[in-house]
Amino acid sequence: MSADEPVALDDVTDAAVVPEALLHPLLDSAGDVLRGLAPDEVPVVLRAITGFDRRGLARGPARQQLRRSLDIDDAFRTRSFEHFLARPEVQAAADAWRPEACVDLVLESTERGDLPLLASMLYAQRPRGWEFGLGAACGAYAQTRRDEDENADQRALNVRIEELEEARRRADHTRAEAEDAARRLDHELREERRSRRAREVESERRVGDASRRVEELERALDVARRQADTAHERQQAATVRSRQLEEEVRLTHARLDDAQEQLRNATAPGSGLRREDLQALADAASLAQRLADGLGGVVRHARGKGALPGKKSANLSGARKSEPGAVGPEAKAKPTRRAALVPPPGLVADVPEAIDAMLRRPGVAVVIDGYNVSMTAWPELSVAEQRDRLVSAVAEMALRTRASVTVVFDGADVGRVTPPRRPGVRVVFSPPAEKADPVVVREIAALPLVTPVLVVSSDQWVRTHSEQQGARGIGSDAFLAALRR
Repeated sequence: MSADEPVALDDVTDAAVVPEALLHPLLDSAGDVLRGLAPDEVPVVLRAITGFDRRGLARGPARQQLRRSLDIDDAFRTRSFEHFLARPEVQAAADAWRPEACVDLVLESTERGDLPLLASMLYAQRPRGWEFGLGAACGAYAQTRRDEDENADQRALNVRIEELEEARRRADHTRAEAEDAARRLDHELREERRSRRAREVESERRVGDASRRVEELERALDVARRQADTAHERQQAATVRSRQLEEEVRLTHARLDDAQEQLRNATAPGSGLRREDLQALADAASLAQRLADGLGGVVRHARGKGALPGKKSANLSGARKSEPGAVGPEAKAKPTRRAALVPPPGLVADVPEAIDAMLRRPGVAVVIDGYNVSMTAWPELSVAEQRDRLVSAVAEMALRTRASVTVVFDGADVGRVTPPRRPGVRVVFSPPAEKADPVVVREIAALPLVTPVLVVSSDQWVRTHSEQQGARGIGSDAFLAALRR
């Protein structure tokens, strides 16, 4: 079969047993062809991975989708085979192919390390004798894997032997140290026995001293209690006496006021009192004033010593009024940044425990890059089955955590499909001419800033632009691990 002839689908499926590792050059070439296709030329199966770079297309799920497209899409297979067979090294391998020297060519390729190039050439071009050559390549690859496994086992065995030798040396060293420690401890034990009696004698002496000191303190405490009781009784008596003196001061002030009133009446014109009576009244008023001042000093002294409680001062200013111009509580400012979603202390965001804790935060919203997650979890299924699996899984998660979930899928390949309905889950399809990535970012931007957001995607563009919106990003693998707990 020449390079220009199309490869029949039956021929491709007959070679499906070829290990993927032997087809890496051909799959890399298919990835290059995929990145160069116009959007309307991309096979339906590959539309979910059109945004992957060369590294992303080299991973397991993307590899499986590329190989599946080679199996079922004639146009993509023909274009990929032509692009691969046009490479100079592939043409050189095709020119050097001879069915009669098949085994020698396979062995030489194995020694050079380019067996995948030869196998990919045979798989794509199908020259005469390609079946036997491809079988020989598979056998050589299997033998190489067995040799590598045996070498790895031998290396592991050698390492284990070295570890056991090192463990034996350490055990001998530890035994010697233990024997030295035993001799040292035996000597210390004998010394301890000799000194223990001396310590016991000293302890007995200290216990006796402490007992005598306790007795002295108890006697001093009894004396202090009696003195405190006496002082308390004296304080109560002083309080009673101070209150009596305060009453006497009040009565004396009243008498003084009466005497002053009588004096004013007596000195008024026409009172008829003699000069001696007036002088007696003046002397009585002066004596009452001195007595009141003296009793007032006694009361103040008693209050200063705490024997008499002071009088509560009246509130002369009345109820305090609000100051003019006072304002109420400030109006609550609107947030300018999204509410942060942080993992529990001591945990990173990409572990199942931290993800479960963030999902259970009140008011959290989860936005999921649908095909990015489903292609990682179920690459062998069709896109419709992947959607159903993912929506069912996140619906159970939403019921368990009470989180609000939005799943965004590419809408270019689904036509008119009614979004599946699940409690707590909203399914969104991007417009036919647009990928799901910008729709994920728009969904986050449309949420209120008070809502913490968790975005699930392994796509770097989605993660970067989502985190610019204040969302917390986690990878698809970590999210799937949390779903499967």
